This record gives sequence, structure tokens and C-alpha cells, in this order.
Amino acid sequence: MNGEAVPLKMNNGFAQIQRAWRANDVIELDLPMLIRRVVAHDSVKADVGRVALERGPLVFCAEWPDHEGGHVRNLFLADDAGLTTEFFSDRLNGIQVLRGKVAGYYAGKNETLEKREQELLAIPYYAWAHRGKGEMTVWFARDEAAAQPVGLPTLASTSQVQASFGKNPQAVNDLLQPASSGDREAPYFHWWPNKGTTEWVQYDFNKPEEVSTVEVYWYDDTGVGECRVPQSWRILYWENGDWRPVYTPGTYGIQKDQFNEVVFETVRTTSLRLEVKLQEGWAGGIHEWKVK
Repeated sequence: MNGEAVPLKMNNGFAQIQRAWRANDVIELDLPMLIRRVVAHDSVKADVGRVALERGPLVFCAEWPDHEGGHVRNLFLADDAGLTTEFFSDRLNGIQVLRGKVAGYYAGKNETLEKREQELLAIPYYAWAHRGKGEMTVWFARDEAAAQPVGLPTLASTSQVQASFGKNPQAVNDLLQPASSGDREAPYFHWWPNKGTTEWVQYDFNKPEEVSTVEVYWYDDTGVGECRVPQSWRILYWENGDWRPVYTPGTYGIQKDQFNEVVFETVRTTSLRLEVKLQEGWAGGIHEWKVK
């Protein structure tokens, strides 16, 4: 009251202040809002070993523009990591953010794992998706096994991606491996609502490359959506102004929950295309597409 703390009583949810009121009295009500950690229930398999952050009525998330390399799914937030709050007046029309220290996990050479200390900047969930396409997460790894390390750059990850149709084709070379074909937390690309059609996704290399192997992890949301593994697929390469099928004695697999590898006769090309025939009445999609 007028800059000084005063006692108050609570009555049926109302805060009461009894005093002799004077003109120009000023009341300031401060409602402390602690940062809360919400641990995922073990029954929610996609979020096992993860934690979300809340403050007051708001849920917070980490988004790609605020973090190293645009990656947020590789972040590990320790249970004892300190968190603070700060107001940014010049960002997203003014937002309250959470800040702290996290560890970023990265794949190293010879199958080693590197851990780097990084800054965490979490924004209110309502404010994301206004700065372009990229990674976002609400559930942070609190167990190291739940973090998704960023892989070493590959031929696929450094290629340009385009597709016949669909949403988020960049997901196929983001180096993030899903937990299963139906993993909706890991980024994925799909051709929905197209069904039963012939579609494609394509890598354009920075220079001519020799390639002989591809691996595909199909997206299939049976039980919740309309995407299924394709009826069939094949690999084509660009040569002399035309798309030509590669030669392989093997089969083009459509198994779920795993990478489907195809080894073919080595070709030298600037572009590789994965062409699919979708099942009649169903759409389809891809989690990840590797090229060697």
C-alpha cells in the first residue's frame, strides 16, 4: 500500500485490506509465479524421461531461432539446473522468457558423444511458430537417454530437399531418428491429403556424388491418422537430362519401425529421387532418408 507492505486477510478467496482510506491511495498486488517443473508420466511413452516448464498459467517451449544450430531436441535439462525469468520487450511483441543452462548432445567421430554447455531460452508456447520453420520442443530431456543427439553432417543432411507435394520435406534429412514409425514427436514429412498417388521427394547435391545405398524410415500413423507405408517405391538418379532407375538385385522394403536399406549399383549424379506409389485410399510419409 503506497509502496509499503501491509497485512491482509483472505475471505472466501478475496484479499481484504481494512484501513482508513484516503484519496490517491495506491494498491499494488504482487502475485509471485514460481517456475514449475512438470515431470512426464511414465505411461506416456513418447515423453518418458522428460520434463516441461510452466510459470503461472503459461507453458513454455524452446524454439529453433534461439538455440545453437537451430536444434532443441538435443538439449538436456538437469533437475538441479537453475532457471530465471526475464521480460523481452523487443521480441515477439514483448514476452516473458525463462533462461538457464542446459547441455547440448552431439554425435562425435568414431561413435563418440559430445556434450556442450549451452544457454536455454524458453518462450511461452503461444508465441512459437512466428519465425519460420524449425525445431520446437515442450518436453525437455531430464534423463540423458531421452536427449536426441545431433548427428554429424552427412551427404543427405547437406543436400537441398524438394518434393512433389507435402508438408515439411526438410524433416527427411534433419538427422533426427524417430522412436517408431508412429512417432509424432519426431519431425516427419507426409503427402497427406493425397492418397493412392505417385509422389516423390528429392535430394539435390552440392556437386556430383557417387552413391550406392539409401535407408528410409517410413512414417505410419495407423490408429490416429491416414498415413501408411507405401505400396511400393524406387530410387531414381538424374543423368543426361532424364531420371533413370538405379539397378539393384535387392528389394525395396516397407517395414515399419526400422530403416529399410537398399544397396544398388553405384551411380554418379547431382540429384537422387525417392519415388513412391501410395496405397489406394491412404497417404504416406517419411521420417528420415539416408544416402551413402
